[in-house]
Amino acid sequence: MRRKIIGIILILVIALSSNILMVFAANKSELEAENSQLQNKIDETEAELGEIESNLTGVMAQIQELTAEISGYETEIFNLDLQISDFEDKIEVEEKNLEKAEEDYANQKEALENRLVALYEMGETTYLDVLLSSASISDFISRYYLVSEIAEYDNNLLESIEKNKNSIEQAKATLENSKAEIENLKNSKQATADALKASQSVKQQYVDELSSEQKALQDQLDQFERDKQEIQQELAQIAREEAASGGTTVIQGSPSEYGYIFPVAGLSLSNINNKNYPSYAGHTGVDVNINVIGKSVVAVKSGTVVTSKALKNSDGTYRSYGEYIVINHHDGTMTLYAHMLAGSRTVQEGQTVEQGQVIGTVGSTGNSTGPHLHFEVRRNGVCVNPLPYLGY
Repeated sequence: MRRKIIGIILILVIALSSNILMVFAANKSELEAENSQLQNKIDETEAELGEIESNLTGVMAQIQELTAEISGYETEIFNLDLQISDFEDKIEVEEKNLEKAEEDYANQKEALENRLVALYEMGETTYLDVLLSSASISDFISRYYLVSEIAEYDNNLLESIEKNKNSIEQAKATLENSKAEIENLKNSKQATADALKASQSVKQQYVDELSSEQKALQDQLDQFERDKQEIQQELAQIAREEAASGGTTVIQGSPSEYGYIFPVAGLSLSNINNKNYPSYAGHTGVDVNINVIGKSVVAVKSGTVVTSKALKNSDGTYRSYGEYIVINHHDGTMTLYAHMLAGSRTVQEGQTVEQGQVIGTVGSTGNSTGPHLHFEVRRNGVCVNPLPYLGY
C-alpha cells in the first residue's frame, strides 16, 4: 500500500513537472517572440528616425539650392532693371535728337519754300540776266560773287534738307528698335519674376518642414543672402557709374593678365581645400582654409577700398561676411575678402592700397565654421570664378 502511494505521488510529481516545463517552455517562446517583435519595432523606429534625419538633411540641401536659384533670379532682375534704365535714358536722348532734327528740317523746308517763292516772283529773269545787266566790270564781279553765293546757299540748303530727312528716318528707326528692345527686357523681367515667385513658394514649403533649430539656422542663411544681394547691387552700381564716367580701363585679356597675387601672405593655391567653383550651391568665392591661423590678408592688386566694414546683428554678434573688405582695381574687377579676424581690418573706405599691402588677418567672423579667408572676384560688378585669376 505504501509503495502504491509513493508510486501515485511520483506519477503526480512527474505530471506536475511536465506541466511546469511545458508552461515555462511556452512562456519562454512567447517572451522570445515578444522580444523579437519589440526588436523589430525598435529597428523600424530607428529606420524611420534615420529616414527623417536623412530627409531633413535633404530638405536643407534643397533649400540651399533653391536659395541659390532665388539669388540668381534676383541678380538677373537687378541686371535687367539696369538695362531697362539704360535703354530708357537712351530713348530719352534719341527722342530729343529726333525732335531737334525735325525742328531743323521744318526750318530748312520753310527757307526753301521762301526761296522758291522769290524765284517765282523773279519771273523769267535768270542769273545770266543779272550778270549781263551789270553797269561795269566791278559791278559784274560783285553780281557774279553774289550769284555764286546764292547758288551755293541753295545747294547747301538742299543738301542739309536731304541730310536731316535721312537723320530723321534713322532716328525714328533707332527709337523704334530701342522701344522694342526695352519691351523684350520687360518681358524677360516678368518671366524671371514669375520663376522667382515659384521658387520662393517651393522653398517656403521646405522651410515649413524644418525644426525650430533648423529654422533658426535657415534664418541666418537667408539673412546672409539678403546681405549678399545688397552688396552685389552696391558694387554693380559702382562699376556702372565708373564705366559711365570713363574711370575704368578694362583689361580685355585672360584672367592671368590681370596680375593678381595670392590673397593670403605666404600661402598659395595648395592652401585651398576645395578648388571647385562653386564648391556648393550659392557659394560665390573660394575659401583659403589650410594653415591659415594668424596669417595676413593682402590686396591682390593695387586699387581703391570701396567697402571696409563689419556686418553685425542688433545684438552685436557677427553675421554674413563678418569683417570684410572690397577693393576696386579700376580694371573692370573688384575683389572681396571676408570673415576676417575681429578688429583686424587696417584700411578704410576711399583709401588707396598697393599690391601686397596687408589689409587684415584671417579669421572666422560671420557665417563661418572655422578660420578661413573667403575670397571673391567681381567682373563688371558680377561674381566670377576667382581661381583663374589666382593662376589655377
